[in-house]
Amino acid sequence: MSTLHSHNAVCSPFASTKVPSRRALAMLCTAMLFTVTACSDSVTATGEGAAETLIADAMNSIPVGFSATENTFADAENDSWRPRRQQHRGRRGPFGAAFGVGFMGGGLGADFSTGAGFHQGVSRGPFGGGFRADFCSYEPASGKIVCGPTTSPSGLTVERWVLWTDVDGATQRAPDSTTHSMQTHAEVYGTVPMRDSATRTVRHVSDRLVTGLEKGSPERTVNGVSHGTETVNGFVRGGAFLAEREVSDSTRSLVIPVRGDGRTYPIAGMVVRTMKVAVTVDGGETETAEWKEVLTYDGSATATLVITRNGESKTCTVPLPAGRPVCP
Repeated sequence: MSTLHSHNAVCSPFASTKVPSRRALAMLCTAMLFTVTACSDSVTATGEGAAETLIADAMNSIPVGFSATENTFADAENDSWRPRRQQHRGRRGPFGAAFGVGFMGGGLGADFSTGAGFHQGVSRGPFGGGFRADFCSYEPASGKIVCGPTTSPSGLTVERWVLWTDVDGATQRAPDSTTHSMQTHAEVYGTVPMRDSATRTVRHVSDRLVTGLEKGSPERTVNGVSHGTETVNGFVRGGAFLAEREVSDSTRSLVIPVRGDGRTYPIAGMVVRTMKVAVTVDGGETETAEWKEVLTYDGSATATLVITRNGESKTCTVPLPAGRPVCP
């Protein structure tokens, strides 16, 4: 078993004074996982180079279908995540301003990053239930609005439900000014074919609870968890490959004041995001990588972001409502 964190290179902000081997330096510069300056080497995605290319792609996107769940990641799915011939010129790593670009997985979702206000109302505002009722029906016994199963454009099965309750705890068929809470659940799953006899198998699940939605509420509180797995099997020149990706995040007691000027942001709570990748190409060694982000809000205009890369941590700050991470 070979892991990326066993190597040090000048392309990493965690680099030590140890002189890296040529293979280690090429791996990290090619993958562009933690780069301050651009590495411009090109990659032919077969054999050893394919694993590093695949890991770099994984950390800059989310699994196909994961955007259909409730999570903190931006909608940056990579539906071609697999070894292939491509150029990586000037590509930058997945973390923060000091690492070249925003958060991993394409960044934070709009509800977490734009600073949008809640004046739009319960049915359209951030965390307020922008829930499409296509293919949905009301279940009197549970009070849930159940949607699906439906088939996504990528061929995956999607099932969702939402449960609205008013200030007295009674369930509702649709949200209105008396709606206090919204609970959502989503599942995305299936195996779909890809080009060149490759297949992708995914299983994603999420749950989220938002409270304080009623008219006149001074703040909203968000709690949620999501988890997804993606496995891609296929062939490159000379052999088979196996690429596995696991992504998860949780939103813990995130408190957001209700304002009408369109510039609000969390004043308490925490967001925890992780991504793990394992790639085996042509029967070679398995390359692995793991990242974690812990974003903490304390009521000030700056959030604290702790990034952990394969066991090595770095503490950064994030100007609110929608700043880029700043790392020492």
